[in-house]
Formats: sequence, structure tokens, C-alpha cells
Amino acid sequence: MKLILFIIFATSFLFPIQGIIVFNDQTIIEGDITTVTNNSVLITPEGLTFPEEILIQNIDSLKTSNSMIPIAGGKVLMLYNDGKFSDVNSSTMSNQSINNQIQYDEVEYVIVPNWSLNLYTGYPIYKPESFKEFDESNIIYGLSIGSPYGFFAGDFFMNFIAEFAYYRFQQSNNLQGQDFGGPAFQIGVSPGFFIGNTSFSITACTGFYEDDADSLTAGFISGGSIDFPIGEIIIKNFGATELFKPINLIIGQFLDFKILDGFKIRDIEDQLNAFEMRLTGRANLIQKAKGSTGWLGMGVSFGYEFDYGGHPKLPDWFGWPF
Repeated sequence: MKLILFIIFATSFLFPIQGIIVFNDQTIIEGDITTVTNNSVLITPEGLTFPEEILIQNIDSLKTSNSMIPIAGGKVLMLYNDGKFSDVNSSTMSNQSINNQIQYDEVEYVIVPNWSLNLYTGYPIYKPESFKEFDESNIIYGLSIGSPYGFFAGDFFMNFIAEFAYYRFQQSNNLQGQDFGGPAFQIGVSPGFFIGNTSFSITACTGFYEDDADSLTAGFISGGSIDFPIGEIIIKNFGATELFKPINLIIGQFLDFKILDGFKIRDIEDQLNAFEMRLTGRANLIQKAKGSTGWLGMGVSFGYEFDYGGHPKLPDWFGWPF
């Protein structure tokens, strides 16, 4: 019995790699990973000496300090033993192949339908003759919500969206006089497709707007957008560790914890990866008290993509970064 305990204790120090296990209930455990098999993970939790065996059926995901993801969605993607990763079906899989597989999985994850929240700001760049009375333009603001409901096939998607917006046009010779605009609410669809991690989409919405008589009226907008994964680009070019090192140093002067301690950097990466920047062009058509009018506008929005179910991309949002 003593020999068995000694063997387990000794092997726990052979070729360990730091990792974090996320359980099915979203609780986590951090420590040194010794082995990953089809049935279990052997981990020595931080602060403990002896390893513990965690059954795969209790694990949602496992990520190691070198950005490998041996387990995702409760499924074993690769094995780990003697300091080497190997494919579940082929123990000779190279590290480069593993990296390619992980990158492929991440690209596929982007296409998974999620809730998203976008803050929009834009400005009219063209107004027709029917708008000559209201010649003073203002910045347009909007808050849009993207839903995971719609049609998704490969790189193509079409989901339902809703948006709250505020627009206002005034008379330059009488800024306190009658204006055109106010709050607006609109719903519609947004079909598009992905090329790599960048998505191209169009928007078609209709809803209720406010006209020059301060009455609710009908309207329609259509537009096109290019979405850039700005958070992923930042991490790729600057690195989350280097980017947040100044914050870590400042906080570390006053508090006992540091954002970058252990695997807390993982939480920062998840948050950054959830941010997107969108360049948008829009055509707006709105009814007036007499007739109709519209304008063309350009804008930019910054969005946050939640995981499926609408939860922030953290195992424990309220505990971050503690």
C-alpha cells in the first residue's frame, strides 16, 4: 500500500503542466495536470501535495497553460501523458497539428449562435432634398441586441435582432424650434457569413419612429456591416499578459491579489475575445407628417458576445478577478 502511494506521489511530479478544470456546474479547480485519459484527469490542486483523479463525466472543459484545450464540452479532444499531447485516435499527432486543431475549434466556436449586445454611434453623410428643412444633423446613438434565434448553416447565419435608437435633426436657423426625430424601436433580421474570424452581414429592420410632428410613425432601415474580432486581434498582437501587466503591478501595490496570478489571465482573455468592433453603413427611410424622407449614415459599434444562454464568458463573473 505504501509502495502504491509512493508511486502515485512520485508520478505526480513527472511532466506536469498547469491547467484549470471547469466542472459541469461551472466551478473550477486549478493545479498541475499530470495525465489526461479518456476516463479521467489526474491533477494536483494548488496548495495540495497529492494528486486527485477527476472523472471525465464531471468535467465541462480543461485548458492548460500553453493554451491547449484537451477537453471541451465534456468531450476529450486530446490525451496528455509523459509531458506530451496526443490525439485521441492517434498518439503520434504533432504539436503543430494539435495547434491547428485547436485553432479550427475556436473558429467553429465563433459561429455558434449567441446573444450579443452592441453600442452604436453614427452620423448622417447624405440627406435628400426632402430633408432640407432640418439641415442640422446630430450624432445618432443605438443599442442593439442580437439573438441566437434564426438560421445557421456552416459559415452562413441569419438571426433576429432588436434595436433602440435615438436620432435628432434640427433647423440650423432655429435650433430651439421644431425638430425631427426622437427615440425609435425596431426589429428585424441580420443575415451574413464568416470569412475566417471576420463576418460580413446586412441588416433589415422596421419599427416605430418619431416624425416632425412628434408622432409615432413607421420606418425602415437597411445596411451592411463588417465585424472585426477586436479583442482577439488585441491579444494576438500585444498578448494579454503584457497588455495587463501595468494594471497588475498597480493593483498589486495595494491589494493582496493580482489579476495575473495563476490562471486569472484566462478570465481576461475570455472577456477580450468576447468584444467585437463593427463598421456599418445604413440607409434610413421614415415617414413624415407629409410624405417621407430618409438619409444615409455611417457609423461604428462595439459589441460584446455572450456565451450560449446569455451568461458572461466567465466561470464566476461576480468573483472576478478575486
